Amino acid sequence: MKILQLCNKPPYPPHDGGSMAMFHLASSLSEIGHSITVLAMRTPKHLISDKQLDAFNSIMPVHTTFVDTTTRITDLIKNLLFSTMPYNAKRFIDDNFADTLASILTQEAFDVVQLEGLYLTPYLPVIRKHSDAIVALRAHNIEHEIWKRNARQEKNPFKKIYFILLSKRIKRFERRQINLCDVLVPITARDKDHFDLLGNTRPSHICPAGIDMPEDFEKDKHKNLSPPASLYFLGSLDWLPNLEGLLWFARKVFPELKKRHPVLEMHVAGRNAPAKLSQLLEKRGIRFHGEVSDAPAFIRSKNILVAPCFSGSGMRLKIIEAMSQGKPVVTTPIGAEGLDAEHEKHIIIAENVNGFLLHIERLINNPDLCHELGRQGALFVAGYFNNRNIARQLADFYQAHLT
Repeated sequence: MKILQLCNKPPYPPHDGGSMAMFHLASSLSEIGHSITVLAMRTPKHLISDKQLDAFNSIMPVHTTFVDTTTRITDLIKNLLFSTMPYNAKRFIDDNFADTLASILTQEAFDVVQLEGLYLTPYLPVIRKHSDAIVALRAHNIEHEIWKRNARQEKNPFKKIYFILLSKRIKRFERRQINLCDVLVPITARDKDHFDLLGNTRPSHICPAGIDMPEDFEKDKHKNLSPPASLYFLGSLDWLPNLEGLLWFARKVFPELKKRHPVLEMHVAGRNAPAKLSQLLEKRGIRFHGEVSDAPAFIRSKNILVAPCFSGSGMRLKIIEAMSQGKPVVTTPIGAEGLDAEHEKHIIIAENVNGFLLHIERLINNPDLCHELGRQGALFVAGYFNNRNIARQLADFYQAHLT
């Protein structure tokens, strides 16, 4: 098959969960024999250097167009007052991107056009005009749910009201747009159920974000866990659910852990951190690394992933990545959504401060528990989140719906 993948940010380099989900699936589809072409937006938040673009182009054909997605308060207010389209979607509408898309579709015939997310659906008229391909919406999240949960966490009353209004507007947009595509590709079974409740009538296939398992994933990694034990947090720090979870842990959980275990270390890595975050973390005895060039090496050098998540949607690829390397994970019920991992067998799920304290102390004090949780987690990921298996199943689904 020939597949055109539309992305609202560059999938390469695969540094954050969204780009990893896009890049790994495209690479795996290519590896099993399908022809993949990528059209991606370059935005102020997600740029790609010429060197990175050359590296990406060596893997598969890539086209990029700059789209200014900068949030502007005046535009936001105008949108709120005079439009029914969510501002989140409007920010990604660009004439140059539409022209590039039309040019690609005119020059080459594709079997499938795969939209990586809801906010690419405004380009459906361009696709329908220039292509007979089936259009797949690969939904990384339930988008309105993100903002509903953000509203629940927000303390500022004005932001809270706006988030509630935005969530309702996105929900209407989601309900309308999902049935304009030919097939739906949600990322978790839970998301599929939510889309069905929203009124989806299109054929759907669950396609989780996957990972390439390390060759040595079955080796013992925690058998000799010894002090100082180390916790780590890894994630994009311009993503609100990541930032709020990290700050919660830094303020409410880690100080008490540090009192009980003075030699305990906590390491944080992530891109696009807000100003003064490093200062705030350092005051609490947490080491901030900024963006790390080799995330897998960073993960290998630490013991336990803490992933407190109280908002967001979809699935958290950083949790899968940690489990694939045999690292025990302590997260929240929202963090574990979409994984179907079993509590205390593959992963630890904690709901509050006391839960995080209890379970992290258990892991610190019991290296054998660390080892077994890490081993079972890696086996679980190998069985359910293998990139090539995921790509084969998706390709079979597409083939079945080609006319």
